[in-house]
Amino acid sequence: MTDAINTNNRIKTPTQAHEQSAKNTAGAPAGSAASSPASAVVDLSSSKVFEQMEKVPEIDSARIESIKTALANGEYQPNPEVIAKKFAEIESLLS
Repeated sequence: MTDAINTNNRIKTPTQAHEQSAKNTAGAPAGSAASSPASAVVDLSSSKVFEQMEKVPEIDSARIESIKTALANGEYQPNPEVIAKKFAEIESLLS
């Protein structure tokens, strides 16, 4: 089963949302609400986003390559208890 493409529910940029709003209210009588689909605007310049990005650790390419090599050679022995604890932490975040 497929859904028809509906452009009314797509996220609009602030400029598109403003243009759509102006277009919808241009012919509307004063005091009446223009009937337009709900839209969401995501502001990625928020300081919270940047704060969260700063908390993400840098990728250690050398460590990744060493683990890949160890896995390929059968030398890497992951600790099942650590893996289980990490899964439990992720699970608790999802609830």
